[in-house]
Amino acid sequence: MFKRKPATILITYSLVLCSVLSLTACSPRDISYFFKSPAEKQAILHKSPAFWDDTAKVEDSSNLSILHNVAFEGHPYNDIRQFGDNILMVGQGSYNNSIIEAEGQSVEYSFDVYNPWSNKITASLAHDKTDCDDYLIKGDKLWLINSSAKRATIYDKDLKEIKTCKYNPEDYEGNGDSDDDNVPNPGNYYDAMQIATSDDGKYALVSGVTPDTYKYVVSNVNLKDNSVVSTFEGQSYSLSRVDSHGFVVETDASNNVWSYHSSDGKDTFFALPNVVDMSLAKDGDILIRCQKLSSGNDTNDTDGEAAGSDTISCYKYSPGTGVTSSFSFNPDARYADAQSTGSPSDADTQTYYSANSVYLADAGCMMILLYTAQCNPEILVWSLDKGHNDTQASITSYSDSDSLFQALRDAGTYVSPYDTANIDEGTDENEEALKEAGIDSDSDRYGDEITLIPDVSAYDWGDLSEINAHATRLEQKYGISIYLGPEVPKKIDYYKIKQTLKVKTLSDALNALEQVLACFPDDFFNQLDYGGTKGLRIYLSGNITAENSDMINDPSGFVNIINNYNVMVLNCSYSWDFSYTVGHEISHLIDQRLAFIHTYNDKSEFSEEKWNSFNPDSFSYDDTYANYNPDDSSNHISGYFIDSYGMTFATEDRSEIFGTAIDDYINGIYDDARFTDDSPIRNKLDYYSRCIRDGFNTKGWPDTMAWETVLTAPNAQAD
Repeated sequence: MFKRKPATILITYSLVLCSVLSLTACSPRDISYFFKSPAEKQAILHKSPAFWDDTAKVEDSSNLSILHNVAFEGHPYNDIRQFGDNILMVGQGSYNNSIIEAEGQSVEYSFDVYNPWSNKITASLAHDKTDCDDYLIKGDKLWLINSSAKRATIYDKDLKEIKTCKYNPEDYEGNGDSDDDNVPNPGNYYDAMQIATSDDGKYALVSGVTPDTYKYVVSNVNLKDNSVVSTFEGQSYSLSRVDSHGFVVETDASNNVWSYHSSDGKDTFFALPNVVDMSLAKDGDILIRCQKLSSGNDTNDTDGEAAGSDTISCYKYSPGTGVTSSFSFNPDARYADAQSTGSPSDADTQTYYSANSVYLADAGCMMILLYTAQCNPEILVWSLDKGHNDTQASITSYSDSDSLFQALRDAGTYVSPYDTANIDEGTDENEEALKEAGIDSDSDRYGDEITLIPDVSAYDWGDLSEINAHATRLEQKYGISIYLGPEVPKKIDYYKIKQTLKVKTLSDALNALEQVLACFPDDFFNQLDYGGTKGLRIYLSGNITAENSDMINDPSGFVNIINNYNVMVLNCSYSWDFSYTVGHEISHLIDQRLAFIHTYNDKSEFSEEKWNSFNPDSFSYDDTYANYNPDDSSNHISGYFIDSYGMTFATEDRSEIFGTAIDDYINGIYDDARFTDDSPIRNKLDYYSRCIRDGFNTKGWPDTMAWETVLTAPNAQAD
């Protein structure tokens, strides 16, 4: 009997265990869970995360919950960060039961590792054990930075110290990426910077300038083999995120425009304001968090409103299908009932959001820390597969940025980066800045409208049909855009523009323009697309007038870069002189490219210092138009400058010489005395021609370009 009793107990226990296993699948609540390996336990927890046990549904919401873990209470958490497979709870307080720094009390960091899968704090680093003023997270390693001591202490995922090393802030970006010497740069970009790294550490987002086309680009680099996955032509101005599916970057800060560039090279553009955080979901969707300041969020408000918490809105956005899940949340609403009864005392306490959020792919949720100054942290949990809580949520996708900008213009929400109406008035600094720019604070909106006829295919051109067809042929040949007649806006840049609808005037101007364009190789104008520029737009207009000081009042033409496009406006009244006028304006566009290249490649031929060496000793340009008088040639230094206009700016000097050379070529002038012998003007053109050949891809170009003809003509040779 005695020897069989243990066997009976064992059999009974086994039967109970089998009974349990037969009723339920294995979970953290099953007895079998305790017999699993750590890896097996973690896999089980990923399928059935324990943090859900401590959550409560947010009232009137289908996809929001509040996670209140008693282990959080009393901790001055003010941020959460992804930390390997866990969440790093970041505390920053003065440790007097308040996050707010009091006079004479220092603010110190503390850190807890929270395992959401087991719903437990697994490691801690108390504030009195840290000696840092900043921190970095690299995968599952924590770097604590002491800037004054130039020291970094590194901890593992269990917050055990690994080592201490020297630290130079200039060697690291804010996201923990290494210095420029270690930036993955398979494209050999100039000014390469690593602006983002994927959560799994397998991909890097690198921005820079291409060495062949000198365009701004952002590339997704596979760190395993240092190969470029895909490249977006453009810049990033703010948040950037990358993974194996693609990357998202902000491309226009003025209009809150974002671009998602997929790994197969497709671009999707959308506009969304107040974005403060983004994550890339494992299914290729984008998790976007926006935060709009409440009207009473400032405790110093003078409008009588009480301080309030900000409202956040989040969207699960697919570039292909739009918004599939969303919510809008303001923590003040949770205290509405308590406020109406005058209790509890915490009802008036403002709630803040963490700067960062954590995306848990296996749990299908995103977490945002909610906290108060009195150290009452909770976590807002957004279930991504539970549909919409914000029924107004909508994001419209566009396949190109121009279509998006046109939609913003149609809606009246487009903001020009040059629009002075958006500059806050009422301060001496702003008024002075406008005056220095020669701009009246009451002036009309900056002229950057593209065309007055968006849909030219449906427009009846009438008597201008043949001219419009002629312009279309030139557009296709040279890769440019031409706007004429009723298309021309009434204001471009800070100039007022008059349209011309006369058939003969436009026909003569277009013929003259074609003659000048023929002086350049077919690929020349495509090469003017450098940096962030995307094309050339030419406007054939009537009179051009300027009302601001320090500007030519009645120019025959002008150029500028407007919304990333080279823009050239030509007064058709001067079409008889287009060979000079257009050549002059094209030189300005050439100048911009050469100066841009020299910024990144100091070995380029072009430099202002070299150009100035061809001028008289002690000469300097006016660098203003204020002193220029076309009727007074007394200041003209003959032999060095075409005219006194070339003495205003170095770029005007080059444009006067280049425009004259083009004019000589078209009119068959081979004995222009200004380019003969060893004249300074001839030497300037010779140097400028070398700069152009150095700054452009000249493959397929003729041995002698149109503007170089005066240099090779028999009468132009030096003695």
